Amino acid sequence: MAKISYHFNKHTLTYEQVCLSVWQKFLVMLKHLITGVGIGVVLFLISTYFFDSPYERQLKKENKLLFAQYEVLSKRMDENQKILDDLQERDNRLYRAIFNADPIPESVRRPGYGGTNRYERLLDMPNSDLIIATTQQMDIMSKELYIQTNSYDEIAELIKTKEERMNCIPAIRPVPTKEISSGFGMRLHPLWGDMRFHSGMDMNVKAGTPICATGNGTVESAGWEGGYGNRVVINHGFGYKTLYGHCKTMLVRPGQKVTRGQKIATVGMTGDASGNHVHYEVLVKGNHDNPAKYFFMDLTPEEYDEMMYISDNR
Repeated sequence: MAKISYHFNKHTLTYEQVCLSVWQKFLVMLKHLITGVGIGVVLFLISTYFFDSPYERQLKKENKLLFAQYEVLSKRMDENQKILDDLQERDNRLYRAIFNADPIPESVRRPGYGGTNRYERLLDMPNSDLIIATTQQMDIMSKELYIQTNSYDEIAELIKTKEERMNCIPAIRPVPTKEISSGFGMRLHPLWGDMRFHSGMDMNVKAGTPICATGNGTVESAGWEGGYGNRVVINHGFGYKTLYGHCKTMLVRPGQKVTRGQKIATVGMTGDASGNHVHYEVLVKGNHDNPAKYFFMDLTPEEYDEMMYISDNR
């Protein structure tokens, strides 16, 4: 039943029934409709802002789980990076040092990895900073593992040639004496009287004493060379060379294969020498090293320590 409305007529002092036109009825209906829609929109916005839908609640739950998994992954990668760092340290300072292999530079082990466009596809993902950082860390670790694997492959090849290396590395004295007139390092020159770097060791022994190769190798040169006088140079491979100076006679020729202990020359005083002795040098990858370090095969530990002391103090 429709609701009947009345209004008070001041002139007749009576209540009269209100009769609305069609247009007025339309406006009243439109007003109620707009009010209802407005209230509905407000309630919808409030519910949307303060309350999650089941779908949104599920998405937030999955996102929280994904974030936790990435954090766990990041922590495990940090732990694995520490293990990898330890392997790299051992590789450089122990494994490669044993075989006299050059350490791998940090610039090679820890290369830059990235670029502005490399991870662009991840920028639109939720928690993009965490995902990009984790992905970049994985890429860097993968490259470091690849470099470390190659290093171990190289060491494996060195192990295969270990016996040959041990036969070639200088390991004995060129002459059987402990009489050292001049050791390795800065020394007073016996002829010129000034301080100079002495690149080898002078070992006193009587003229004509045989000089022996200190490791297997190939004679690189044998002949006269300035202040060395008659000298022999042997290339032992693996980065090692030895030089024997002031020889009286030479018993080998360039290109000849020699073995450790083989006679290659005799002691003399040719070149800039003030007495009969052999000037002995050891070069490792082109750099001079203290020859006393390479007498370990024919000396006892006590004799070796004594020889190192003599070399450092004469």
